[in-house]
Amino acid sequence: MPAMPRRSLADRPRRMLTAPHRRAGGSDDPDAPAPPRTAGVPARLPPLSPASVPAGTPGVPYPDLLNLEPALTVEPARLLRSLTFAFVAGNDGGALARALDTAPIAASSFEPGCFFEELFVEELLRGCMVVRLGQREVRMHTRYLLRVLSQPPADPAVRALRTEIWRELRDDAEVRAAFMEAFTALTDLFSLFAGEDQLTLRGEQTRRRIDVLRQIATCFAALRAPALAGAKSCLSRLPAYAAHVAATEAWQHLDELLRYENERAYADITLQISADGRIRGLRVVGVREDTRNRYHVSLARQWLGRIGLIFRGYRVQDAEIIDRWLDLVFDEIAPHLPPLVQLFGDLEWYLAGLSFAGACEARGLPVCFPTWVEADAAGRIEGLFNPLLFALGVVPVTCNVDLPPRGETLLITGPNSGGKTRLLQAVGLLHLLAHAGMPVPAAAAHLRPVPGLFASLSQPAGAEQSEGRLGTELKRIRMLFERAEPGTLVLVDELCSGTSPSEGEELFRLVLELMAELRPVALISTHFLRFAADLAAEPESALPLHFIRVELDDRQHPTYRFGRGVAETSLAQQTAARLGVTREELRAVLAGKRRGGSE
Repeated sequence: MPAMPRRSLADRPRRMLTAPHRRAGGSDDPDAPAPPRTAGVPARLPPLSPASVPAGTPGVPYPDLLNLEPALTVEPARLLRSLTFAFVAGNDGGALARALDTAPIAASSFEPGCFFEELFVEELLRGCMVVRLGQREVRMHTRYLLRVLSQPPADPAVRALRTEIWRELRDDAEVRAAFMEAFTALTDLFSLFAGEDQLTLRGEQTRRRIDVLRQIATCFAALRAPALAGAKSCLSRLPAYAAHVAATEAWQHLDELLRYENERAYADITLQISADGRIRGLRVVGVREDTRNRYHVSLARQWLGRIGLIFRGYRVQDAEIIDRWLDLVFDEIAPHLPPLVQLFGDLEWYLAGLSFAGACEARGLPVCFPTWVEADAAGRIEGLFNPLLFALGVVPVTCNVDLPPRGETLLITGPNSGGKTRLLQAVGLLHLLAHAGMPVPAAAAHLRPVPGLFASLSQPAGAEQSEGRLGTELKRIRMLFERAEPGTLVLVDELCSGTSPSEGEELFRLVLELMAELRPVALISTHFLRFAADLAAEPESALPLHFIRVELDDRQHPTYRFGRGVAETSLAQQTAARLGVTREELRAVLAGKRRGGSE
């Protein structure tokens, strides 16, 4: 073995940088959040299946927190090449994020294109699920989290597994603290792989590699936390995987190298102290080296090895020996790192749920895990609220909603700005979170499982839109009947309001009649109050309909709560007055313009 340099691996010389290192995105502030970017509707990739799971090592207890049977979902060979490159070059080039973006997830019957933009799912994640370490906002793998959120598992056992993890994290402070310690360790590790805040000169690169190896050891130590070992949920998979790695020869080599780097030798010293108590001298009386470590090379062997190489015409630098040793140790431990990349995304997923619950409870709004009822039973939500309203700086008003049985429709009426659209959003987001296994925005929820979610809510038209408002809405209705299955949760805002009342009512009845044949769970809002009242007066056998309306206070202002029945007025004049669209106010505007023109 080539001669080992006398000094410690950690004592490589440090040099000043000629230019400041910048993080991706151009910010000099290492704690600055990443600039927002639109992730778009998540892709529906092939789901997790024996054919899609990358080849791993049989019998390895992978730390998978999203699936019933622990699997390695990231592609290990490609990811291993990226990790090796990042260890040498100091930058992964975004490869770790791409590995998560393309990893298969549990099979789902939800199609994001049917509701993602209508329910502002990305805004929900970015606004209500922010994860922080101390005062620093964590850069989340947004695309991966949106895929998992918008494609909840079809298997209820997978949903139950995820809920069990969230319950334990919520209820057990020690488990939650150990979970956060593991997440912090992984965050620091992959920040090193990404090259964040790292120097680029050779000596500093050697220091960085040692830091990477030390952080790998820190991560596995965090996964072996006693609180995680005693977890009742699948969090116990984390220490099981750490124990598996600790039993390998690669781990033994890593551990010995780090101990040698940290404990090369111990020096016995004698201090000379004067009468006034000050230290006047220091003398080293003995040095004890750890001769049992495989990386220890005596001084005599170092010089003999160096002289032998010189006589043979070779010149080997200390740094080359160090780099070779570090590379060999990393190459041995690297095959055990791809599961940590997958685990990093999983930990973010659960922290996003905890952050959501914390954001709600900080506003005095309780969250819950739903109770699941039979498929044909009616559902009920108590204390429902819309978390998207947090972005407006307001605390939402809660309400109770009775959901219709499968095959029946709930018509919602009430004034403009009375909360009908927000109610539909809240019901849709609650079901999405519930099927993902997450805590939901309600004090209590009794829900039926639904095979999918379809939303057609009022959205501004885009420049590329070929149809007008009615045409665009009808295309969405066509899409509804093409993609929805019996039992699908259907949310439609102001159905057929883009045409004349007579034609709109005719189309409205057509949709309701066909809804009865499709048998979804439908919630539809409308401003056709007379038509809704006529429907409510029809015999119950005509159409399976239920009716709720926005409740008003004594001053005829919306309370944002809902009761049974059909609204009698849309309060258009009151809304116009609130927004300053009255005859008097508009004439005052015109008068001001005339005065300005005369001047």
